[in-house]
Amino acid sequence: MTSDLRPLTSELRGLRVCFLAGTLGQGGAERQLFYIASALKRSGAQVQVLSLTDGECWQSRLQQIGVPVVFVGDSRSRLKRLVTITRAVMAFRPHIVQSQHFYTNAYSGLAARLTRARAIGAVRGSGTADIQNCGSGLASACLRFPHLLAVNSRAAVRAMITLGCPAHKLHYFPNVIDLELFRPGQPSGSQPLTILGVGRLGPEKRFDRFLRVLALLQQSQTTPFRALIVGDGPLRTNLEQGARAAGFYPGIVRFCGTVPDTHRLYRKAHLLLMTSDHEGTPNVVMEAMASGLPVVATAVGGVPELIQNGATGFLAQPCEEHRLAQAIGRLLIDDALRREISGRARAFIEARHSLSSLSAQLQALYRSLLPKELSMASPVQAKAV
Repeated sequence: MTSDLRPLTSELRGLRVCFLAGTLGQGGAERQLFYIASALKRSGAQVQVLSLTDGECWQSRLQQIGVPVVFVGDSRSRLKRLVTITRAVMAFRPHIVQSQHFYTNAYSGLAARLTRARAIGAVRGSGTADIQNCGSGLASACLRFPHLLAVNSRAAVRAMITLGCPAHKLHYFPNVIDLELFRPGQPSGSQPLTILGVGRLGPEKRFDRFLRVLALLQQSQTTPFRALIVGDGPLRTNLEQGARAAGFYPGIVRFCGTVPDTHRLYRKAHLLLMTSDHEGTPNVVMEAMASGLPVVATAVGGVPELIQNGATGFLAQPCEEHRLAQAIGRLLIDDALRREISGRARAFIEARHSLSSLSAQLQALYRSLLPKELSMASPVQAKAV
């Protein structure tokens, strides 16, 4: 890890934490898991990761820092998966079983209760979107079975309370950014300027809206631009067809697919456009801000907690595509405005979401869950299953 991460205090030494991840593919939740596992390892805690997928990119990175990764997704049966997960938890004897994705909360909660551990679930999106994606039955279990829910945006905390989740069960646990990895670069000053889009090419990220905003932008001004769309997903073919129909592809818009080192692209771009319908506290926005990129985004989920409109970026409602295009147009023609937004955005991330804050956040999270009498130096004795 970089020097931006301060050593954790001895309060976490001896703690045993077993994480359950639905996937270890390239995504914001998986990057946050890597940060947390790295921090706990540095503190002297014992960490294990259980994953429902095998062989994805963050698996090898976790293993490189000495975190064992166990594949527990070999069966499609939920009951058989629960048995496999519970046996793996029992063998590790953790104090805490922590889910990294909402849809794995039920497994974590049940396995923890069966092994006398404590369970932390995750709410990483807008909250309501997670529930809709899981369906009412599974969503209810994912909210009920964990002892505590770690929520990465204040907007999602409010949404969960509105839906009837007890406030005492919700713990705000914001995402953090490695400020050494994501830092300002020196994009080329020559034309055309580069608009960056990063995310899974699925329906929730609304890259169809991204393309429509580019069309509006092209109609309203003569400043040349190009766009890079980074990510992959089920809608890629449809999006490529839409870009071709608009005259953008392959000349103006480039589909880059999955890129392992996105921080290099941030340094070469001039601004980020995010057009999602649902978000929690998006890593993409924070990474761009840390990299000195002005961000133009839809005001959804926790995005307004990051971007102060006109000061650290620009916001518009999802239906206001013309306002998104207007904001991009201003940034394309005004170098001084881009520099001002860039500096303020970077300063905001340094103050609120630096990796160095993870120590205090982890201590607060685990202290709120573990009984006062629990000695973190002694693992919990698990029951046989």
